Amino acid sequence: FKYFTVQSNVFGGLMAAVWLISAAFCNRGEARDGPRAVVLLKYTAAVCLGLTFVTVMVFLGPLYGYIAMLRKANLWFHLLVPLAAMAECVLFNREKISMKNCAASMLPMLLYALVYLVYNLVMGRSDDPFRFDWYGFLLWGWGVGVFIFLIICAGTFGIGALLRVLNICISKKSGENNNT
Repeated sequence: FKYFTVQSNVFGGLMAAVWLISAAFCNRGEARDGPRAVVLLKYTAAVCLGLTFVTVMVFLGPLYGYIAMLRKANLWFHLLVPLAAMAECVLFNREKISMKNCAASMLPMLLYALVYLVYNLVMGRSDDPFRFDWYGFLLWGWGVGVFIFLIICAGTFGIGALLRVLNICISKKSGENNNT
């Protein structure tokens, strides 16, 4: 459970289940997606899953090979579930996603980064540099490690903003102008 991939997939699955239950029992007239908070949490999960997808496609795939990164369960964790979550968010979300929501979608990654860095601070260095720093972000020092996490958080915001813009474009084409 230490990897963000696992956490984002569990978060996505939980939010999808909560959304299904809330949408089934929600009767708010035109808002068929369920309570707004649940929809926004589902959006946040899609952003986190998007980060998993982008990390594999841009960084891990070229580094370790796409076959290794998409083998067995990783096909679901790294590709299919993230693409499905992002597609659902872009194509079917009817709730307005604000720029504040994009910023809020960074919170799981920020929390993960904080826990990761504090864990490494508390545990210290070991003979195996990847024992506690399993991503190897701190191999170049704390400044570089913190900078890497800040870049990842900015990328997370970018993924959220891209999903928002794509959702707005799809909503306008289908005549649902609630996202402007």
